[in-house]
Amino acid sequence: MNKKENVKKNIIDFSKIVIFLSICGVLLWCITPIFVPKNNTKKSGIKYENARGFYGERHNSIDIFALGNSDLYSAMNPLELWNSHGYTSYVCAEPSQNIFSAYYLLKDIFTCQKPKLVILEVDQLFTRNEADDIDDAFNNILKNKFPLFEYHSRWKNLKTEDFTNKVSYISRVESKGYIYHNKARPNKLGFKYMKNKKNSTITMTTKMYMKKTIELAKNHGADVLLVWYPSATTGTIDRHEAVQKLADQYNVPFIDFNVNQYDTGFNWLTDTRDGGNHLNYNGAKKMTKYLGKYLIENYHLMDHRQDNAYNQWNLDYQSFMKKNKLL
Repeated sequence: MNKKENVKKNIIDFSKIVIFLSICGVLLWCITPIFVPKNNTKKSGIKYENARGFYGERHNSIDIFALGNSDLYSAMNPLELWNSHGYTSYVCAEPSQNIFSAYYLLKDIFTCQKPKLVILEVDQLFTRNEADDIDDAFNNILKNKFPLFEYHSRWKNLKTEDFTNKVSYISRVESKGYIYHNKARPNKLGFKYMKNKKNSTITMTTKMYMKKTIELAKNHGADVLLVWYPSATTGTIDRHEAVQKLADQYNVPFIDFNVNQYDTGFNWLTDTRDGGNHLNYNGAKKMTKYLGKYLIENYHLMDHRQDNAYNQWNLDYQSFMKKNKLL
């Protein structure tokens, strides 16, 4: 085979690969809508419906969104913020959420809401290593472009309506993403965990996505606040300093309840449900009370309690309190 024939063969082979990949891409594009859940409920197949109840809220009615992992949905109670200050907020937290999934979830938020403040719970910034982060980032890109990769297991439960491509995310979550727990199991060592030595490196990929997330929020007119709720399983002085360095770099405020309790009265003997990993309702109430005070002092947020358009929030608060026997 001469050089000319060899070049021709290579071009043909390359063309076949391009055609094959193009066909695969078109098929993915066509098939993906079938697998996308048609409602934002667990029954419909949505992932972590608790974090996605905001789809069912009235458009552009929520002023504060918070993103993070289970530490967040155990520590921030939007209904407490509502009852005390009339602020509308939603906790978009998922178990083991990382900054990559948080970024794409925030992009979804901006399709239907215009928050004035985005809160990032920073426990999610400490991952295993760079290789895993690159893999997670790539997977999130794929799942964002082709939700089929997220919902491929739904093939066993597909129904007639799944072939209509009509998505109607109308389900609401009464607690606005907060998950209630009243059990108390103390952490008797208190804040001694802050002296522990753990990996305090924030990978370059995580830093890149944190910057992207902050820029996404600011480009949509939202301020950004970093928060770290008490966490005996992950918090250390070195990690606090690593986050503080990023906060200073990106010029965003950072509240760390692991290094300063801000006169909240927080007590590890009464305010955790599992020995220090997550807070209980008592702990969340203290954290949320301080957050409300901080928001009053640092932001200009609207009190909607006298606005009839937000009356459902009053109903949700009353229902939540009665259901959990808090009244």
